[in-house]
Amino acid sequence: MPSASPLPQHRGRLAALLLLAGAVLSCRAPEPPRPPPRVVLWAWERPEDLRFLEGQDVEVSVLLATLRLRPSRFLTFARQQPIRLPPGLRPCGTVRLEMQEGASLARYSPEQLREVAQRLTDLARVRDVAMLQLDFDVRESEHEAYLALLRETRELLGPSRRLSITGLASWCVAGGFVERAPVDEVVPQLFRMGPESPTWRERFARGPVASCGDSVGLAMDEWHVPPQGPSTLYLFNPHPWTRDALARAMTDLKP
Repeated sequence: MPSASPLPQHRGRLAALLLLAGAVLSCRAPEPPRPPPRVVLWAWERPEDLRFLEGQDVEVSVLLATLRLRPSRFLTFARQQPIRLPPGLRPCGTVRLEMQEGASLARYSPEQLREVAQRLTDLARVRDVAMLQLDFDVRESEHEAYLALLRETRELLGPSRRLSITGLASWCVAGGFVERAPVDEVVPQLFRMGPESPTWRERFARGPVASCGDSVGLAMDEWHVPPQGPSTLYLFNPHPWTRDALARAMTDLKP
């Protein structure tokens, strides 16, 4: 008479192993919640009283000046509006670059680019900002000249200050020129994007995009829930900042 089949015994062992595996999995520690992003408020050219930020983990990037670049020279318009900051807060500084009609950065000589870079560096040093950020709607024909300007600025700034640029979401593609930018940070602005807004917001919501994965910029008057990937979130407000305005934004940042 044949011996009894071993299958029931094997099935018993398999069931025991599955129970053990389930017990091990159930004992694993849950994934820690993602920390909220670092928040930086853009303080544009208007009176701002940000003393209410005292004790809050929020940073500020102050518009230092606007440089209007003409074909043969540039003009500097320093900030005119007062800004009040909490004691001890060392801000970052943003400089807006604007090409005037008939001008192109691509036609600037190396000497002119060096002069612009020197002015940018002087502004950062006078205000003693922790990081210099450039806000420039550069045209495709100016990409190489902009990279040259960034290299000059990076050299003059030295290692004690970081260098950041804002940009368009469309710059954030594999092989884009920003991959060659000698900067510490690229901040794609996920607002004022026109008909392509939903496409780019969805793309950033899926995760980091090329060289633009760590920081993004949002606007309070075009508010959308921030993407989960970036570690730094810049906020633009077309009106003066208030405690209530910041609180509304921070509600969506809680993990």
